[in-house]
Amino acid sequence: MVLVDIGNTNIHIWIDGKTINKKSPEKYNGRVYYISVNKEKEKIFKKLNPDAVNLEKYVLFDTAYKGLGIDRIMACKSISDGVVVDAGSAVTIDIMQENRHLGGIIMPGIYAFKQAFGTISEVLQFNPDIINTFYPNNTSEALNMGSVGAIKCMIEKYSQNRKVYITGGDGEFLSRVIENSEYIEDLVFLGMLKTIKELEKK
Repeated sequence: MVLVDIGNTNIHIWIDGKTINKKSPEKYNGRVYYISVNKEKEKIFKKLNPDAVNLEKYVLFDTAYKGLGIDRIMACKSISDGVVVDAGSAVTIDIMQENRHLGGIIMPGIYAFKQAFGTISEVLQFNPDIINTFYPNNTSEALNMGSVGAIKCMIEKYSQNRKVYITGGDGEFLSRVIENSEYIEDLVFLGMLKTIKELEKK
């Protein structure tokens, strides 16, 4: 079985439990399931894999949120209770309770914060780090508190003692910052596998 997550920048592929990343669509053998947020790459992918199944058509997900992306849906579907954080170019924070999606927010990711500070002044440069002081005493600490600290505060605001499940490119780093959190690289694929099991029961 092959699972494919077609993102805006990269294509994430899960083959028998192993994950790889590609820039361009490829042809795959066997049963292929996919989700996509990139229509252009999806067209190329479908030409190469005409029998691939788009799971977005079959996913069951309880939410009142309008316009929730299929990648966020699959990540959230993988858990029943807790907070799902996808830490990439943007950071999404979604709250799940008894298999129901209560809502979620979108905020800039760490790299987006770095870019934004750089447009203000060339001296506002920093490398993401774990800050253990409440009162920053240099520019690097101050920028980290204003970016990593802002993301941390928002996650904690919505977690309220719930378990936090983190995925995405900056997920492993953020999991070291957020208490009661777990980094799960394949969160989206776990949601896709759950959807396939539901589909096979029909």
